[in-house]
Amino acid sequence: MDEILLEVCENKDFKKGDVIFNQEDKADGMYVIKSGKVDVERDDMVIATLEDGDFFGEMGLMLNEKRSATIRAVSDNLFTHFLSKVAYAEVKNELGAEVTEKALQRYSQTYKNALGES
Repeated sequence: MDEILLEVCENKDFKKGDVIFNQEDKADGMYVIKSGKVDVERDDMVIATLEDGDFFGEMGLMLNEKRSATIRAVSDNLFTHFLSKVAYAEVKNELGAEVTEKALQRYSQTYKNALGES
């Protein structure tokens, strides 16, 4: 996945407190965290923290839906790769299965944590 991302992504950097996108925003792409941390907020509650190597925004991108959560930078500096809808359309056959698998694993773990399971 890394080689493909370097070819088609643009770098986007943020500072602590920056909102990358809000819940219910229209999806315009997905982000891969190069360095830093973000909080995932749903209905004003933090439901997860993501860090180096994690990605977010993939569900809105793949399903063409509004954002399901707000993403806020919580580290002093956040460095990301941004994969736009246009770029995703060019590489989705190569990335699709890997992104889907990781997204499902993460959501499964998030729901288990919410239910108090491990």
